[in-house]
Amino acid sequence: MTQENKKQRKKAKRVRRSAISFPLFYVAILLLCIGCIMVLSSTYASQILDGADSMSLFIQHAAASVVCVVMMFLISRFDYRNFNKKPLVIIALVVSTILLCAVFLFRDRGGAHRWIDLKIFTLQPSEIAKFVLVYFLAWYLSGNVNWYKSLKTWAIPFGPIILFAALIVIEPNLSTTAICILIPSIMLLFIAGMQKWLVALGGVVVTAGVVCMMTFVGWRSDRVHAWLDPFFDPQDKSYQIVQSLYALGSGNLWGVGLGNSRQKISNLPMADTDYIFAIIAEEFGFIGAVAVILLYAAFIFMGMRIAMNAPDRFGSYLASGITIIVAMQVIVNIGVVTNLIPSTGVTLPFISRGTSSLLAFSAATGVLLSISAYSSRRAPRKKQTDQNEEERIRRIS
Repeated sequence: MTQENKKQRKKAKRVRRSAISFPLFYVAILLLCIGCIMVLSSTYASQILDGADSMSLFIQHAAASVVCVVMMFLISRFDYRNFNKKPLVIIALVVSTILLCAVFLFRDRGGAHRWIDLKIFTLQPSEIAKFVLVYFLAWYLSGNVNWYKSLKTWAIPFGPIILFAALIVIEPNLSTTAICILIPSIMLLFIAGMQKWLVALGGVVVTAGVVCMMTFVGWRSDRVHAWLDPFFDPQDKSYQIVQSLYALGSGNLWGVGLGNSRQKISNLPMADTDYIFAIIAEEFGFIGAVAVILLYAAFIFMGMRIAMNAPDRFGSYLASGITIIVAMQVIVNIGVVTNLIPSTGVTLPFISRGTSSLLAFSAATGVLLSISAYSSRRAPRKKQTDQNEEERIRRIS
């Protein structure tokens, strides 16, 4: 660790804790509440038709949401700087790697090994791994300010990135690999000082890799075809996106009303997970969809503000990485639902049903809230003006 890093860490430790960002906390809770309402709405009828308990999925999701709120608050009470330790980083990397390997020991679902069956709920390790990778990068980059000036220090961050990307892509889960592993990592490395031409090169490599896999793998190329021409095979290959567009169109300005969606009843697959935004737009219309987007915009804005005002590089990089992942998933999920980008399996943070996703995003938000408690606060404008005026008078005299 350089002398500059030691000075910055000592300076950061002198920063006193203040109140957390309650607006961010309230936005996260509001999104969780919207998720509970929409999971109930999107699963109630289909559960009845399947002969299952109509409330079972809602109760599971609501219980997980309550746990998430408590967890967010408890994590926000910890000093995030205590996580800036090498042993904790190594443990997190090792545990994540073991979990990513363990998925291959369990039965596949739809041809993919992504979940570990814990009986109570199914754990999806990739949801944890993406935040663990951000944690590792924040720790490493904050402790090596000039990491990009030496080949040895430059190569170290790419070890876990390549390892996690390889394990997730062979599940197979290309969308999580690109959207939640590679792109956030490149963006975080850029924030930490990586040369622009290397960022551009990394972007080109990631894009080329994704394009090749989507072009030469049969079912992925079908998704691209469905994206370019949604109605070329509305009963099979483009069925999902067509039903999503029907849901969006049915909502109009104000929507058909809570619980009155028709697409969720045996028409739109994954209406409670990947395509839950389509049900929001159908039942609450354009106004409701925009309101949800504005909530995410507020979350992302506050997250980046916390990152910019963090007292040290570790907090800044950690907050940036968490916010980038939230932003990427929101953009991609809504882009898929509206057919702006090819179909891919990415959930809507805090709203889509999925215990692993809820717990991972809530824990990350708790860390974000912890960082906000130590973020610098700007002095009131009036006080700054008075200080500037006094300094100007002193110079004149």
